[in-house]
Amino acid sequence: MTGPERPTVSVVIPTIGRPQLADAVASVFAQTYPVDQVVVVVDADVEISLPDDPRIHVVHTEFGTGSSAARQTGIECAKGDVIALLDDDDEWFPDKLAIQLDSVADVESDLWLSSTLVEVHDGRPVPRVMPTRVIEPHERVDDYLFRFHEPRFGGSGLQTSTLCFPRAVADRVPWARPTAALHDDPTWVMQVRDAFPDIAILQIPTPLVRYNMEMSSLSRTGRDESRDYIAWGDAHLCDADRRTKGDYYFTGPVTSAVSGTSLIGVLRAMAVGVRKGTPGPWAVFYAVASIARVLLKKMRSMLPSGANG
Repeated sequence: MTGPERPTVSVVIPTIGRPQLADAVASVFAQTYPVDQVVVVVDADVEISLPDDPRIHVVHTEFGTGSSAARQTGIECAKGDVIALLDDDDEWFPDKLAIQLDSVADVESDLWLSSTLVEVHDGRPVPRVMPTRVIEPHERVDDYLFRFHEPRFGGSGLQTSTLCFPRAVADRVPWARPTAALHDDPTWVMQVRDAFPDIAILQIPTPLVRYNMEMSSLSRTGRDESRDYIAWGDAHLCDADRRTKGDYYFTGPVTSAVSGTSLIGVLRAMAVGVRKGTPGPWAVFYAVASIARVLLKKMRSMLPSGANG
C-alpha cells in the first residue's frame, strides 16, 4: 500500500434488524485504528436503534434485496479509501483494522485484499478458530476454498466480516445484485482474482473477528438445493482443475442434499463429481459419510414419536 497519509476507512454493515447490530457497531467504534464512516444498510422493514454519531450513515433498500445487494449499496455510499465489511451479527476485536492495515503497508501495489481468521461461537463450550489454513497471497481462490484437506468444513475460508480492501477493488468488481445469490462471497473473491490476477490476498493467521454462528441460525434450509449448488459449480469452476471440481461437488452440493434428507441428491452430486472431476480422499470420505447420515435421518423419521430420544 503506497502513500504516506493515513487511509480513511468506511465500514459497510448490511442489516435485517438483528439485535446484535448494536454490538457490531460498538465493535467498530472500539477500533484502535480510527474509522471515518459507518454505512448501515437496512434491508428489511424494521426500525433500528443506533448511537447518535455523525460517522453513521443509514441507507434503506427496497427491502429484501439480499445481503450481497445491500452490501453493494453500502459500498456505493462509502467515502473511505478502504472499505471494510461487517455482518450485523458479528463483531471485530479492537485491533482488527490496525493489524490488517499494518500488514498491507509494505505491499508494492495499491491493490490488495485482506482477511483474518475468525473465532467461531456456535453454542459449543469452547469457541473454534477457523480456517485452519490461510490462503497463500497468490494462490488460486477456487483451489483454496473448495479443496478438502480434512474430513470436515473449516479448513479454508474468507469470511465476509474479515474482508477489507481499497476502493479501487470495489469499483472494478461490484457485489452481485441477485436477491438469493448462492456462494456470493466466494464468487466475489474469485471475480477479484480474475479482474486483478496479480493482487495479493493477505490472510492474517490470527482470529480478529467474533463470528457468531449459533446453531439455531446456521444456513440450513431443510431443502435439497443440490441442483442449485451443482449449477453454481458448472458456471464458476469451469477453469478449475479436476481435483478442485471433484472436491466441490462431493461436499457443497452433498451438504445441501443432506439438509433436505435427499439420498438421490447426494448420489446425484457424487455422480457429477466423478464425471467432471477427480475428488480427493477427504472429499470422498465426506460424501460417503453423508450417505450414512441421510439414511440415519430417514430411519429416525420412521420411528414412532418419542422413540428416537
